[in-house]
Amino acid sequence: MEGIIYYTKVKEEYQGKKLDHMIGEKLLEEGLRKEYGRELKFEPREKGEHGKPFFTLAPDIHYNISHSGIYVVCIFAPEPVGIDIQEHRPVNYELVLERTVPPLLAREILDSDDMDKAFFTQWVLREAYIKWTGEGLSRDLRTIPMDDGTYTLLELDPGYSCAVWSRNPLEIQLKYADITL
Repeated sequence: MEGIIYYTKVKEEYQGKKLDHMIGEKLLEEGLRKEYGRELKFEPREKGEHGKPFFTLAPDIHYNISHSGIYVVCIFAPEPVGIDIQEHRPVNYELVLERTVPPLLAREILDSDDMDKAFFTQWVLREAYIKWTGEGLSRDLRTIPMDDGTYTLLELDPGYSCAVWSRNPLEIQLKYADITL
């Protein structure tokens, strides 16, 4: 099974202007047109119980969008999928880990040789999981079963972590899109 990720770097003139959502919609529009020959403006969408959007007339086209820092990503797949990207930024690791991972894993991350990478890997895995299942933040991130479904870790750039989660393994294809608003 193939998963196609359209991604872009936010243009300098758009940075800091809270345009990431609009850029994500443009990636969705471009990918939908190029991969499926469909126009976003003609595709009605609804939201699941916890807010995950889906196409009502094209239930076999699954997508998910994420953004952080200068990257925006949009994945398309033939089954439910979740994606998350996160720029590595300073955070209070102990406080965040306490709310997002089991205690033993938190200790392992804090003792890691590369704490940033270990922390953000777990962060994007857990975010991608709840986006895949459609549970959103209604789910306690500490209870995510790491053996449910399958995930792929991607590294678009140093200083960023990215994960994709789905039921079945996906062969990931990356496609860069130059997005102008």
